[in-house]
Amino acid sequence: MSLTSEFAFALCQRGAELALKREAAAVLPDFAPAYQRPGLVTFRAPVKITPDFALPLVFARASGLSLGAARDLPSAIDRIAKLGVAPLCLHVVERDLFRPDEEPPGYTRGALSSAVEAVLRSELPASFTSSQVAMPGELVLSAIVAKDDPWVLGLHRHTQARCPYPGGRYPIAVPLESPSRAYSKLEEAIRVFDLPLRAGDLALELGAAPGGAAYALLRRGLSVVGVDPADMDPHVRQFRGPRGARLTHVRVPMAGLTREQLPPRIDWLLLDVHLAPQIALRTARKLASWYRESLLGAVLTLKLNDWSFADRIDSFLVQAREMGLVQPRARQLASHRQELCVAGLTARGARR
Repeated sequence: MSLTSEFAFALCQRGAELALKREAAAVLPDFAPAYQRPGLVTFRAPVKITPDFALPLVFARASGLSLGAARDLPSAIDRIAKLGVAPLCLHVVERDLFRPDEEPPGYTRGALSSAVEAVLRSELPASFTSSQVAMPGELVLSAIVAKDDPWVLGLHRHTQARCPYPGGRYPIAVPLESPSRAYSKLEEAIRVFDLPLRAGDLALELGAAPGGAAYALLRRGLSVVGVDPADMDPHVRQFRGPRGARLTHVRVPMAGLTREQLPPRIDWLLLDVHLAPQIALRTARKLASWYRESLLGAVLTLKLNDWSFADRIDSFLVQAREMGLVQPRARQLASHRQELCVAGLTARGARR
């Protein structure tokens, strides 16, 4: 079987399919949307693409060339065997059927993919590497599955710029005591954007309540100044992390924040507020200007109250550069709902 295709696949957050297609229309106008299911869109490419191809799209969590659909397990096994390439890194991926924290009672993410992977490894024992974690240069076979739907098979070559885990989803264990999914959003951002946080750093977080992201930072040894008029979770408020990391709660609305209420220096700026992106970024730019001498980087979670905000990603990145971030990037993370993250380092942070 040829390792080229006229089709590319992209995995995305359930509900983000429209944003993904709008972004593709702007960035890759010659790529025409083809097959679509919740959490999955394929595109017909104007030329043959190879496993080295990746869709340069903010809303594409994982992508590569599409080998097409397989109607059932036997036909999928047959098509994989005919690829004539081994060993492949095997990624069995369940499409996102639900957004984070919206799964119904009794639903277990990964149960189907684990069962399918066990069968594939049993039927094709010489076809796959032993690890799910892709290494640079390896060919990765994505088997994208969902109950009562055909499989979609995809192929890509792993690079350092890609997530090495199935479906572009980093395995993040959220402690039971974490008060919100902001914990997983921040931990994922640290991995996706390769942020060099260190114990002893100081972070300023706007929109901190109830404290999920602050708790992630405290556990890493970073002290946090959390700005939010709402209550912080008692466990987070009382927690002490490595090197004495602790939370200081500034209980005021973001709009009323003054320089006198904040420390003389911070290393990291975080923002996760329920405001339109342009308003949130305006505040972030103001605070970044206060800390140009010490700021290492920023993690900005922007709420897309309307998917049309996805058309403004370039302007969001321009504003991030105006904050002093050198090469900011945008990405919708697996832990997001209708939001995306803009993050990056200042020149000072890049030197670290």
